Amino acid sequence: MPEKNVSELLNIVRAGAGVTLRVEELTVDDVLPIARAAGESKVPVRLQGALKWRTHDLVQIAELGKGSVVFE
Repeated sequence: MPEKNVSELLNIVRAGAGVTLRVEELTVDDVLPIARAAGESKVPVRLQGALKWRTHDLVQIAELGKGSVVFE
């Protein structure tokens, strides 16, 4: 698990701070609410290593992120 848990990351993103996350430590289900919060807050969330996930999952994350999610 990352240094911050998903709930803490959600609070940070909702407060308006962008974050960079390494996805080896997260699941798609962990990232979905963070992506949604990024889209609502209009802050960038960078997901390092996410391109290994299924295309369907990436599309779902991108849709929730509304342009605020970057796959690296």
